Amino acid sequence: MDTNGPLIAYYDALCPICRMEMNRYARHGDHIIRLHDCNGDLPDDVDREAALAALHVRLPDGRVETGWKAFIAIWERVPGWRWLALLTRPAPIRIPLDVLYRWLAPYRPRQKCRDGVCDV
Repeated sequence: MDTNGPLIAYYDALCPICRMEMNRYARHGDHIIRLHDCNGDLPDDVDREAALAALHVRLPDGRVETGWKAFIAIWERVPGWRWLALLTRPAPIRIPLDVLYRWLAPYRPRQKCRDGVCDV
């Protein structure tokens, strides 16, 4: 996995939990991660419904990772979080965590409207 250059995280900024977590990573700088609200404009290769269903991350080489692999891509780069990437990368751990994440994600809290996003 390419760890040179920033990631772009497509996340649900209407979710207070998602916002808090992504801001925690983003405070390490734009050279590591850039945040992109998936409620706004998206590139053609990122589907809004899929991005709302699970975290999407664009790697520096242009590939897009989703779900638990997206979290691993973030943790590999953010200081102090690499241990979590190493711990959860093996398939016997990653796959059940991804299934659990995708099952729980639809139940996250979401604001109804913010900054005119209600039409999305």
